[in-house]
Amino acid sequence: MKKTLFYASLAFALAAVTLGSAAAPAPSKVQAAVAAQEQVDKTAAASQKKIDAVSGNTQEMLNNYLSVTQQTDELRNYDDQLQQIVQAQSDQINSLNQQVSQVGGVRDSLLPLMLQMADSLNQFVKLDLPYRQDERLTRVAQIKALISNSATPVTDKFQKLVQAYNDEIAAGRTVEAFRGTVAENGKSLTVNFLRVGHVLLAYQTLDKSETGYWDKQGRKWQVANDFKSAVADAIAVANKEAAPDLMELPVAAPEVTK
Repeated sequence: MKKTLFYASLAFALAAVTLGSAAAPAPSKVQAAVAAQEQVDKTAAASQKKIDAVSGNTQEMLNNYLSVTQQTDELRNYDDQLQQIVQAQSDQINSLNQQVSQVGGVRDSLLPLMLQMADSLNQFVKLDLPYRQDERLTRVAQIKALISNSATPVTDKFQKLVQAYNDEIAAGRTVEAFRGTVAENGKSLTVNFLRVGHVLLAYQTLDKSETGYWDKQGRKWQVANDFKSAVADAIAVANKEAAPDLMELPVAAPEVTK
């Protein structure tokens, strides 16, 4: 019996030793496993760094791409605006060129018109009351010479012509007295003239011994001593030596146009 128990204990002990030996690995294998795991961890860390680096580069490239895209859009919009500005300026230049060509045509047709207007003004002065006639005719002749001068700007020609017309129109609304001479029967009389617009030019000698007026129909001077007092009073009013008043003057009746 004791022998049997001994063998059993011995067998149990041997089994325990065997199991213990199998459960505890050798130190070299553990170290190898740890080293392998550390290598895996290092490899994984290096891979993660590469991934992070690639990700950072990718994000930077994406940001650069978005920035370039935005700049490209802005440049495209700016280019479109420049194209619109250039087109607008081109249209304006074409319009100005067209206007210049039209002005050239108007200028060419304006010169004959101005000469015609100067001739009409010259004829008007000749047929009008003969006050300062030489001075007025000389002015018209100067304007005609100015119009014919190609070196003078058209605007200057037109301005001079219009001013002459305006002066004649203004004279039709004024009354003035001035001294001059009247040629009558081969002699020259020093007289005071009275001009009332373009309707009356009367005269009176300095001693008031003779009074007359210009007959527009007969184109000559007419003696009219009956108007001596009226003409004298009117001359005083024109010279601001008397207050304005109603007076009867030798004004011809308007002609009826047929």
